Amino acid sequence: MAERQARRAAGKDIRPGKGRSRWLGGLLVTAGVLVAAVSIVYVGGMIYFQDKFLPNTVINGTDVSYCTVEEVDKRIARDVENYSIEIAVRGGGKEYIDADDIDYRYVSRNEVELFKVNQGAFEWPLSFFKSYEYSFESSTAYDEEKLKDALASLDCMQDMEPPEDARVEFSGGTYQLVKEEEGTQIDGEKLEALMKNVIQAGARGVSLEEQGCYVEPAVRSTDETLQKLYKNLKTYTDARVEYTFGDEVEVLNGTTVKDWLSYDEEGNVTLDQTKVTQYVAELAAEHDTYNKSRHFKTSDGTYVDVSGGSYGWQIDQAAEAAQLSQELAAGERVSREPLYAQRAASYDNCDLGGSYVEVDLTKQHLWMYVDYQLVVESDFVSGDMTKEGRMTPGGTYSLYYKVSPYVLTSTTPGDSYEEPVTYWMPFNGGIGFHDAPWRGSFGGNLYITGGSHGCINLPMQAAATMYQNIYAGFPVICFYR
Repeated sequence: MAERQARRAAGKDIRPGKGRSRWLGGLLVTAGVLVAAVSIVYVGGMIYFQDKFLPNTVINGTDVSYCTVEEVDKRIARDVENYSIEIAVRGGGKEYIDADDIDYRYVSRNEVELFKVNQGAFEWPLSFFKSYEYSFESSTAYDEEKLKDALASLDCMQDMEPPEDARVEFSGGTYQLVKEEEGTQIDGEKLEALMKNVIQAGARGVSLEEQGCYVEPAVRSTDETLQKLYKNLKTYTDARVEYTFGDEVEVLNGTTVKDWLSYDEEGNVTLDQTKVTQYVAELAAEHDTYNKSRHFKTSDGTYVDVSGGSYGWQIDQAAEAAQLSQELAAGERVSREPLYAQRAASYDNCDLGGSYVEVDLTKQHLWMYVDYQLVVESDFVSGDMTKEGRMTPGGTYSLYYKVSPYVLTSTTPGDSYEEPVTYWMPFNGGIGFHDAPWRGSFGGNLYITGGSHGCINLPMQAAATMYQNIYAGFPVICFYR
């Protein structure tokens, strides 16, 4: 008791409840101050973000934190004003259309404002720990007429080269497959439609080739019908027929054959048989010697023109045309003689070669050569010139055959006979060489009034030697001077 009184006397209250109350009061005051401060900051943040986007806000990939709707719209408008389209053209070139060219501009439809409305300013403290991402297609507008003008002024729209179809073309002696040319011609309607889509999507680059804006060739080298046509035409024009006429050669190749060909829409090729026949006829007209005059050099060195007879080269035109058509259709390359209806012994020396009988009906003298060597030279007696039908005709012939012995006969009324001979060698119907043992002399002018029925009457020895050396097909040339 005395101690408590002493403490009181000293002014000290030693009650335990009173000190705790003071501590709690101070704590409450501090807490109140903090709450007030936080409230002030929070409310201030709400006021600040009332017209601004919260932190970590992204629109169309752009950070717009702390920006107002107006600021974001202006930023989008600036981006739109900087809009440019890069156009890749054929050949690697680049062209551009800028926003100014087409009056391209941003037209707000309150999209940004709606994003802001959807953000509650009251949650601004939480925004530091989360993100807000928005996207939209910016509403834009442009002048379509200016777009048309801009497209028309592009370099790629000037001096355009149209595409060229793949084709077959005759070159270098045969047909070649010429690939298509892509050209640089642009389809204006496709280009305009494409650019409208590009602008609508906000794209900044486009390839005209990838988007199919170029006018394409109608026929490409891979076209099956074109390939078929090329193969068929080339087969014909690759063919080569080398005709040999002794040392002379005539070549038929694609340069000529190309004009004989026609084709249809399916690539089928037709060979004009009329032109084939005409070509063979021209070949025969140039090279046939049958029934043509010969400018012959005689044994005495002079020249005579000999016409008539049955000798010479003669092309079988029908057979040759058929053979040629087959070779052309197969694309063959051959060297050969034409097919002959009749052959001669040689292409040299008026088709006579080095083995022939030369019969000079005026001089009544003959020469027989074998391989250019004289083996027989003799006078003779030919057909009677005064009696009708007995004159020995001139012309060029070939021996039919030879036979020994033989009996010459005639059943002509008033002129019938049977005359045995040792050697018989016919060359022109019933006219031939034979021995004439009933004659005592030969040559001179005996033939004029005392000639034969048309045959060449020879001395026995001359006939024998001739018989030994002659054979079927042996050339005989007879002439008057």
